[in-house]
Amino acid sequence: MKYTTIIVAAGKGTRTNLGYNKLFYEKHGEPLITKTLSPFIQDPDCIEIIMVVSLDDKSTFERIIHSDKVIYAIGGQTRQESVYNGLKVVQSEYVMIHDGARPFLKKEQITALKQTLQEDDACLLVVPVVDTIKIVEDGYVKESPLRSQCYSAQTPQCFKTGLILECHKKGQNEGFFASDDAQLFERYGKTRVKAVVGDYGNKKITTKEDL
Repeated sequence: MKYTTIIVAAGKGTRTNLGYNKLFYEKHGEPLITKTLSPFIQDPDCIEIIMVVSLDDKSTFERIIHSDKVIYAIGGQTRQESVYNGLKVVQSEYVMIHDGARPFLKKEQITALKQTLQEDDACLLVVPVVDTIKIVEDGYVKESPLRSQCYSAQTPQCFKTGLILECHKKGQNEGFFASDDAQLFERYGKTRVKAVVGDYGNKKITTKEDL
Protein backbone atom coordinates (compact mmCIF):
# COMPACT_ATOMS: atom_id res chain seq x y z
CA MET A 1 0.00 0.00 0.00
CA LYS A 2 1.60 3.23 -1.16
CA TYR A 3 1.16 6.34 0.94
CA THR A 4 2.39 9.87 1.60
CA THR A 5 3.63 11.10 4.96
CA ILE A 6 3.05 14.63 6.19
CA ILE A 7 5.53 15.69 8.86
CA VAL A 8 4.25 18.66 10.87
CA ALA A 9 7.35 20.69 11.68
CA ALA A 10 6.31 24.35 11.59
CA GLY A 11 6.01 24.89 15.35
CA LYS A 12 8.39 26.98 17.42
CA GLY A 13 8.72 24.56 20.35
CA THR A 14 8.84 27.36 22.91
CA ARG A 15 8.36 25.00 25.88
CA THR A 16 11.82 23.52 25.31
CA ASN A 17 13.41 26.98 25.87
CA LEU A 18 16.00 26.29 23.17
CA GLY A 19 15.60 29.52 21.27
CA TYR A 20 15.32 27.58 18.00
CA ASN A 21 13.17 24.85 16.46
CA LYS A 22 13.52 21.80 18.71
CA LEU A 23 13.66 19.54 15.64
CA PHE A 24 17.19 20.83 15.03
CA TYR A 25 18.29 19.69 18.51
CA GLU A 26 21.09 17.16 18.21
CA LYS A 27 21.48 14.02 20.30
CA HIS A 28 24.65 12.01 19.67
CA GLY A 29 25.29 14.17 16.62
CA GLU A 30 21.91 13.46 15.00
CA PRO A 31 19.21 16.15 14.63
CA LEU A 32 15.85 15.17 16.06
CA ILE A 33 14.12 15.53 12.69
CA THR A 34 16.34 12.99 10.93
CA LYS A 35 15.41 10.38 13.53
CA THR A 36 11.72 11.18 13.01
CA LEU A 37 12.05 10.80 9.24
CA SER A 38 14.06 7.59 9.30
CA PRO A 39 11.27 4.95 9.39
CA PHE A 40 9.41 6.66 6.55
CA ILE A 41 12.51 7.09 4.40
CA GLN A 42 13.30 3.40 4.89
CA ASP A 43 9.75 2.23 4.07
CA PRO A 44 9.44 1.58 0.29
CA ASP A 45 5.65 2.03 0.56
CA CYS A 46 6.14 5.67 1.56
CA ILE A 47 6.50 7.37 -1.82
CA GLU A 48 6.84 10.98 -0.62
CA ILE A 49 7.32 12.93 2.59
CA ILE A 50 5.86 16.42 2.82
CA MET A 51 7.69 18.50 5.39
CA VAL A 52 5.41 21.32 6.56
CA VAL A 53 7.77 23.97 7.89
CA SER A 54 7.98 27.68 8.62
CA LEU A 55 9.49 29.86 5.93
CA ASP A 56 12.26 30.90 8.35
CA ASP A 57 13.30 27.29 9.01
CA LYS A 58 13.01 25.92 5.46
CA SER A 59 16.64 26.48 4.46
CA THR A 60 17.91 24.77 7.63
CA PHE A 61 15.74 21.73 7.01
CA GLU A 62 16.98 21.58 3.42
CA ARG A 63 20.57 21.65 4.64
CA ILE A 64 20.24 18.75 7.10
CA ILE A 65 17.75 16.48 5.28
CA HIS A 66 19.09 14.49 2.35
CA SER A 67 16.35 12.39 0.77
CA ASP A 68 14.74 12.46 -2.66
CA LYS A 69 11.42 11.60 -0.99
CA VAL A 70 11.19 14.91 0.84
CA ILE A 71 9.36 17.97 -0.50
CA TYR A 72 8.29 21.09 1.39
CA ALA A 73 5.13 23.03 2.16
CA ILE A 74 4.88 26.18 4.24
CA GLY A 75 2.97 26.01 7.51
CA GLY A 76 0.08 28.18 8.65
CA GLN A 77 -0.78 30.02 11.85
CA THR A 78 -2.01 26.84 13.56
CA ARG A 79 -1.19 23.15 13.37
CA GLN A 80 -4.52 22.54 11.63
CA GLU A 81 -3.70 25.11 8.94
CA SER A 82 -0.25 23.58 8.51
CA VAL A 83 -1.67 20.10 7.96
CA TYR A 84 -4.19 21.50 5.48
CA ASN A 85 -1.38 23.14 3.51
CA GLY A 86 0.39 19.79 3.38
CA LEU A 87 -2.73 17.88 2.34
CA LYS A 88 -3.24 20.13 -0.67
CA VAL A 89 -0.08 18.77 -2.31
CA VAL A 90 -0.44 15.07 -1.42
CA GLN A 91 -0.36 12.82 -4.48
CA SER A 92 -1.20 9.45 -2.85
CA GLU A 93 -4.56 7.87 -2.05
CA TYR A 94 -3.50 7.45 1.57
CA VAL A 95 -1.75 9.82 3.95
CA MET A 96 -0.08 9.46 7.35
CA ILE A 97 0.10 12.67 9.39
CA HIS A 98 2.92 12.61 11.93
CA ASP A 99 4.36 15.01 14.50
CA GLY A 100 7.91 16.04 13.71
CA ALA A 101 8.63 15.82 17.43
CA ARG A 102 7.85 12.09 17.71
CA PRO A 103 11.23 10.52 16.85
CA PHE A 104 10.64 7.08 18.40
CA LEU A 105 8.08 5.60 16.02
CA LYS A 106 8.76 1.94 15.21
CA LYS A 107 8.49 0.13 11.90
CA GLU A 108 5.99 -2.29 13.45
CA GLN A 109 3.59 0.55 14.20
CA ILE A 110 3.70 1.79 10.61
CA THR A 111 3.00 -1.76 9.43
CA ALA A 112 -0.02 -2.05 11.75
CA LEU A 113 -1.42 1.24 10.44
CA LYS A 114 -0.98 0.20 6.80
CA GLN A 115 -2.79 -3.06 7.48
CA THR A 116 -5.65 -1.18 9.15
CA LEU A 117 -6.01 1.21 6.21
CA GLN A 118 -6.76 -1.75 3.96
CA GLU A 119 -10.13 -2.07 5.74
CA ASP A 120 -10.79 1.33 7.35
CA ASP A 121 -10.85 4.89 6.00
CA ALA A 122 -9.17 6.36 9.09
CA CYS A 123 -7.02 5.15 11.96
CA LEU A 124 -4.57 6.40 14.56
CA LEU A 125 -2.17 5.11 17.18
CA VAL A 126 -3.37 5.18 20.79
CA VAL A 127 -2.15 3.93 24.16
CA PRO A 128 -4.28 3.22 27.26
CA VAL A 129 -4.07 5.96 29.89
CA VAL A 130 -2.41 4.89 33.13
CA ASP A 131 -3.93 7.54 35.41
CA THR A 132 -7.54 8.02 36.41
CA ILE A 133 -9.03 10.86 34.33
CA LYS A 134 -11.15 13.61 35.89
CA ILE A 135 -13.51 15.93 34.01
CA VAL A 136 -13.22 19.31 35.73
CA GLU A 137 -15.59 22.27 35.41
CA ASP A 138 -15.14 25.58 37.24
CA GLY A 139 -12.39 24.07 39.36
CA TYR A 140 -14.46 21.11 40.59
CA VAL A 141 -14.52 17.48 39.50
CA LYS A 142 -17.63 16.78 37.50
CA GLU A 143 -17.10 13.10 36.70
CA SER A 144 -14.55 10.34 36.26
CA PRO A 145 -14.86 8.46 32.96
CA LEU A 146 -14.05 4.76 32.92
CA ARG A 147 -10.30 4.43 32.65
CA SER A 148 -10.72 1.30 30.53
CA GLN A 149 -12.31 3.48 27.83
CA CYS A 150 -9.68 6.25 27.91
CA TYR A 151 -6.73 6.30 25.54
CA SER A 152 -4.08 8.87 24.69
CA ALA A 153 -3.88 9.76 21.01
CA GLN A 154 -0.56 9.59 19.19
CA THR A 155 0.60 10.01 15.62
CA PRO A 156 0.73 8.95 12.85
CA GLN A 157 -2.95 9.51 12.21
CA CYS A 158 -3.86 7.96 8.87
CA PHE A 159 -6.62 8.56 6.34
CA LYS A 160 -7.80 8.25 2.79
CA THR A 161 -6.44 11.53 1.50
CA GLY A 162 -9.59 12.80 -0.19
CA LEU A 163 -11.70 12.19 2.92
CA ILE A 164 -9.44 13.98 5.43
CA LEU A 165 -8.90 16.84 2.98
CA GLU A 166 -12.66 17.32 2.78
CA CYS A 167 -12.87 17.30 6.60
CA HIS A 168 -10.20 19.99 6.78
CA LYS A 169 -12.08 22.11 4.24
CA LYS A 170 -15.29 21.86 6.26
CA GLY A 171 -13.47 22.71 9.48
CA GLN A 172 -11.92 25.75 7.84
CA ASN A 173 -15.27 26.90 6.44
CA GLU A 174 -17.00 26.55 9.82
CA GLY A 175 -14.13 27.94 11.89
CA PHE A 176 -13.89 24.67 13.84
CA PHE A 177 -10.45 24.05 15.33
CA ALA A 178 -9.79 20.47 16.39
CA SER A 179 -7.14 19.22 18.78
CA ASP A 180 -5.98 16.70 16.17
CA ASP A 181 -6.83 15.48 12.69
CA ALA A 182 -8.80 12.49 13.98
CA GLN A 183 -11.19 14.88 15.73
CA LEU A 184 -11.92 16.57 12.41
CA PHE A 185 -12.71 13.17 10.92
CA GLU A 186 -14.89 12.29 13.91
CA ARG A 187 -16.89 15.47 13.30
CA TYR A 188 -17.15 15.47 9.51
CA GLY A 189 -16.26 11.99 8.30
CA LYS A 190 -18.82 9.44 7.21
CA THR A 191 -17.08 6.46 8.85
CA ARG A 192 -15.45 5.74 12.19
CA VAL A 193 -11.80 6.16 13.17
CA LYS A 194 -10.12 2.86 14.02
CA ALA A 195 -7.92 2.84 17.14
CA VAL A 196 -4.63 0.96 16.75
CA VAL A 197 -2.85 0.26 20.03
CA GLY A 198 0.66 1.65 19.80
CA ASP A 199 3.67 1.94 22.08
CA TYR A 200 4.31 4.16 25.12
CA GLY A 201 7.77 4.74 23.69
CA ASN A 202 6.29 6.77 20.81
CA LYS A 203 6.65 9.88 22.93
CA LYS A 204 6.33 13.46 21.76
CA ILE A 205 9.20 15.79 22.66
CA THR A 206 7.52 18.81 24.22
CA THR A 207 9.54 20.16 27.15
CA LYS A 208 13.20 20.68 28.07
CA GLU A 209 12.95 17.60 30.31
CA ASP A 210 11.87 15.49 27.32
CA LEU A 211 15.04 16.51 25.50
